[in-house]
Amino acid sequence: MAPVPSEEELTAEYGKMLEQMRKTFDTGKTRSLAWRKQQLRQVIKMYQENHELISETIAADMGGSKMRGVAEISAASSADDCLANIDEWTRERWVGGLFDRQYIRPEPKGVVLIISPWNVPWQLSIRPLASAIAAGNAAVIKPSELNPKSAPLMAELVAKYLDPECVRVVEGAITETTALLNNRWDHIFYTGNGQVGRVVMAAASKHLTPVTLELGGKSPVIVDETAQIDVTVRRLALVKWMLTGQICVAPDYILVHRSVEKQFLEKLKAQVQASYGQDGKEGGDDYGKIVNERHVDRLENLVKTAGGTVVCGGTQGIDREKRFVPPTVISEPKLDAPIMQEEIFGPILPVLAYDDFESALKMVREKEPPLAFYIFSQSSRNVEKALSYIQSGGVCVNTAFEHLLPETLPFGGQGASGMGAYHGKFGFDEFSHRRAIFVKSTLPGKRGTLIPLPEAGKPLPDWVYPLVARFTIGIVPQSVKSCWRGAYAMLMKPLRHIFG
Repeated sequence: MAPVPSEEELTAEYGKMLEQMRKTFDTGKTRSLAWRKQQLRQVIKMYQENHELISETIAADMGGSKMRGVAEISAASSADDCLANIDEWTRERWVGGLFDRQYIRPEPKGVVLIISPWNVPWQLSIRPLASAIAAGNAAVIKPSELNPKSAPLMAELVAKYLDPECVRVVEGAITETTALLNNRWDHIFYTGNGQVGRVVMAAASKHLTPVTLELGGKSPVIVDETAQIDVTVRRLALVKWMLTGQICVAPDYILVHRSVEKQFLEKLKAQVQASYGQDGKEGGDDYGKIVNERHVDRLENLVKTAGGTVVCGGTQGIDREKRFVPPTVISEPKLDAPIMQEEIFGPILPVLAYDDFESALKMVREKEPPLAFYIFSQSSRNVEKALSYIQSGGVCVNTAFEHLLPETLPFGGQGASGMGAYHGKFGFDEFSHRRAIFVKSTLPGKRGTLIPLPEAGKPLPDWVYPLVARFTIGIVPQSVKSCWRGAYAMLMKPLRHIFG
């Protein structure tokens, strides 16, 4: 049996890999639009030819039917979106200038590291990878070791379909991840919990490496007295117990107006039983498993220490060996209980009543900004008040989860729930450096400097300071400057490529 390499040995090994990939990047290979498009087509082809195998390995790791794999293979649509828009995204953007050319060119950052989680491994590896490739980067993916079937398959398929000089997968656990982080990357994209996110950020800070952190938090739900309860219950039940509650934007707790609390709880319990049976075990393969026994124990402890009233589910139905925790609703848990202090990340849903809307907003605001905030209301006043008062990565009104589906919306956190955003053009921008370029003409009559050069023993002419000051501090109205720039742009833009 071969000896297990140490962290130092792995750091050196990955350093050599990174050096090779950076040399490839420096040749300009990944900058080529043809290369980017070919790689994106290969991502799509990888899914087209292996979607059933991918779904089967996900089911083996996390339980659930093949339908669970739909969340994983949908990353192909992200690659398709990148492919459809890459010509526009990579185009230089001219921003004008008086007698000069000013434009912004999106540049690839270099070799990037993507660290993905266990809950949606393919989706949260390949979706950012598609953005990284579209932006012209080389990339290394580090999938979670908690996916013993999916991670090796990802390594195999990525090596088969994508350019091995520019895209690689590194398997392993904490030691391997630490060794990767010991090296200098040009960008690190991490999805996972906040505790590890801080470790990633600390490692990146040693090299001043930019990071994207997709974290989580306690995504709250407010249901006011005007909400349509039937619709609210169905939409929340679908999202909360999808993937057994193990998604970063799952509703974490619900604040419901006291006047509709009883009706809400009755209908929520009825919906759980209609979908999963009296004991929660009739959901079949569509329900899935908890990732491992340690997390089963963690969730069981959250229920035991919650206080309040168990409306459905609870600890009696937990099966540690089968990694099963039933859909559980707890009414009025203690506010200082762990279930109300830490992210649940499982199929347990606390429900608390409130008497006035401001108190509900205050309770949400007292916690760190969540990754998502959901409000169910027919009152535009309440919705706008919540949007103005609550900070969060994203918001859904009268639904949940759906804000992360479109490629046209940025997905990311705020504060403790993360930094940076991706999906669609936002992902391309996240993996790009927006390079400012200023080109000054040397045509006859335009060979001077911005202000006169100094001459030994002579001060600058008296007219220089007043002129510069008037433009700088706004004595010349902005409207005049804007009209001048607009007229210049309209007249000169068609000629700028000819005359420089």
